[in-house]
Amino acid sequence: MMPSDMNNDLFEQARTLHHTGRFSDAAGLYRQVLAQDASHFRACNNLGACEEELQHWEQAEQAFRGALALAPDEAPIQHNLGRLLHKLGSHADAEHHYCLALQLQPDFADVYFNLGRLLQDTGRLEESAAILIKAAEMMPDAAAAQATLADVYFELRLLPQALAAYRKVTEITPTDAYAHFHVGKALETMQRMDDAADSYRRSLAIEAASPVTREALARTLAAAGRHDAAVQSLQEWLALEPEQAVATHMLAALGASATPDHASADYVRDTFDRFAENFDSTLEKLDYRAPALVQQAVAQHYGQARAALHILDAGCGTGLCAPLLRPFAKSLTGIDLSAGMLQLADARKVYDELQEAELVAYLSAQQSRFDLIASADTLCYLGKLEAVFAAAAGALTGDGMLCFTLEKSMTDDYQLGVHGRYSHAENYVRACLATAGFGKTSIACSTLRTEGGMPVAGLIAMSWISPN
Repeated sequence: MMPSDMNNDLFEQARTLHHTGRFSDAAGLYRQVLAQDASHFRACNNLGACEEELQHWEQAEQAFRGALALAPDEAPIQHNLGRLLHKLGSHADAEHHYCLALQLQPDFADVYFNLGRLLQDTGRLEESAAILIKAAEMMPDAAAAQATLADVYFELRLLPQALAAYRKVTEITPTDAYAHFHVGKALETMQRMDDAADSYRRSLAIEAASPVTREALARTLAAAGRHDAAVQSLQEWLALEPEQAVATHMLAALGASATPDHASADYVRDTFDRFAENFDSTLEKLDYRAPALVQQAVAQHYGQARAALHILDAGCGTGLCAPLLRPFAKSLTGIDLSAGMLQLADARKVYDELQEAELVAYLSAQQSRFDLIASADTLCYLGKLEAVFAAAAGALTGDGMLCFTLEKSMTDDYQLGVHGRYSHAENYVRACLATAGFGKTSIACSTLRTEGGMPVAGLIAMSWISPN
């Protein structure tokens, strides 16, 4: 057998191993091929693909670049390198190689799809939609292309287009629970609650255990005024999962069980762990103002930022308050119950310390530690406020300040809303602060965000232990 024939046999053996998922073995054979023929660009490209599967990112990039050096006019290799760089977050370089691939092969549907995803990832939504339309036209039976286009339409608030694209996904993959869920989400956002509930039920018929879909079904039924149906859906959920914290809390919010003094730790943790990834983008669409209101109140009291305060961001979430509080902070600590939220907060690299902790228990263990305790939209998961205010009083220094937001209630004390959050009456808040030992309190009314197209009325409070 001639050496070239032997090398071809090695290459085919490597491809067989590659296609059966034996990536490490395949990579070894591709290296043998390249040792005998360093110009074998297909072996070099395939070696890159195996290294990528093995998450050997540096080796994968090196192999793809080596393949391109041998065959720069090969569109699939340009695409492979672009896809890897996209995965690694090198967006500008990835876009460059995607565009080179399309120059070489203008009908390369996968490149249109991945370029559309990259543009979505970098916030260039209009450009993304235009590219993904092409991808969807070129791959009419590709559910992923339709679903990504639908997601971009949804982000652009082009709801009829998003709904049509999500429905196309359900036609392509009728047993995809995720697709039916997103049809429901689009309908819910369009305020078509009964239709949304029907789509959520179709999703549950495929994936009965989905907590996100069961919560969405109960929420839309309640919003449609179908109280009994909403309660029944939650009871069915609890029959499947008797300890389900979200279902238990929602039943109380609908008045079907006793109102708890506060949302359970499991409810808060489950809700925000699931919400963490999309938290910032979702609140941005709701004109979320609570962190800015806290920052304005802090600046009003302390004046020019001097990095002199020991500050606690109580219920820090993803850290939206952190860059606003940092200029005032000698030290900045964040606590939250949600590990998912804390992971994103840590990525901001603004906090000196982050802890996963329940608020009252944490505050009770800190004696005169903080000059400022700031809390944006956290106390709305507590009904009774006496315990948290007493713990905050003990954690503050003698002239320290507690600054927080709450949703405003017209009741005598507090109430649990169907959305799962508590609202509080101003007089009740003042009385609780006084009982906890706070000597001076300032409370103003403001809009915290919009919800369902309506402003959410809130309270922004500042309170001090010192009477001066």
